[in-house]
Amino acid sequence: MRPDKNAEGADTLDLAELQQHPQYASTLANGLAVLGCFAGSSLAGGAVALGNKDIAEQLGMARPTVSRLTFTLVGLGYLRRDPNTSKYSLGPAVLSLGYPLLSQLMIRQVGAAQILKLAEYAQGPVSVGTRDRMQVVYVETIHSRESNETRPGIGSTRPLLRTAMGRAILYGLPAAEREMVLKRLQRSQPEDWDRYKDGVESAFAEIKQNGFCVVRGEWRSTLAAVAVPMARPVSGMHLAFNLTVPSFSTTDDALRLDLGPRLLGLVHNIEDMLGRA
Repeated sequence: MRPDKNAEGADTLDLAELQQHPQYASTLANGLAVLGCFAGSSLAGGAVALGNKDIAEQLGMARPTVSRLTFTLVGLGYLRRDPNTSKYSLGPAVLSLGYPLLSQLMIRQVGAAQILKLAEYAQGPVSVGTRDRMQVVYVETIHSRESNETRPGIGSTRPLLRTAMGRAILYGLPAAEREMVLKRLQRSQPEDWDRYKDGVESAFAEIKQNGFCVVRGEWRSTLAAVAVPMARPVSGMHLAFNLTVPSFSTTDDALRLDLGPRLLGLVHNIEDMLGRA
């Protein structure tokens, strides 16, 4: 099958460039933006049921346009409408989109026992993430009963520049893609870029030397994390693992001499198992 040249390079465009592209489908984009309102509200701890007015205000769209989009999305199963409140929430068809992607990763299938063992040892969640445009999105998290309260759910997002996971993902990208992403981050997040670019460079040097990076208190002051990029993409996605613990419960030596090497060993084992799968 010949590659689709129309899609080539689409993920390198920022939103303004994308909207000006002759291949851009605005109606499709608007429908996906409506679905994104529910994901954003849920991750922010806000309402997961929204009315047409709520959606129109979030997106700056006309209410008749939103009404047509929500009607269509309900008909396709991507939204559900509550007849008592006339508000909408995500429908089960959304799961049919996400499940095939997650099932292709095979991380849980081949490595769940080892991941859980490390989570129990560290008393903190072990997670897997990838790049979604200019942010991290979590695609797996495993934690023990004794795990700390930081349990990022599948689909939750984090900054690329400020987190150990984000820095490991950036390091693991092909050089040309990494350069493109860093330039876009510099343009779109200038304050974070100025504040965290040195930390990103230090993380790259640390990964090159040790195989993992450590970030303490830059995403949240109460948290410390180690992260490891996977050496090869899985199902076309560049992934990284991280392990997060409370800052007060660990030391720099524990992160660099114990938890970091343990996470690195885990990732190497999973890479070996995926290679045999």
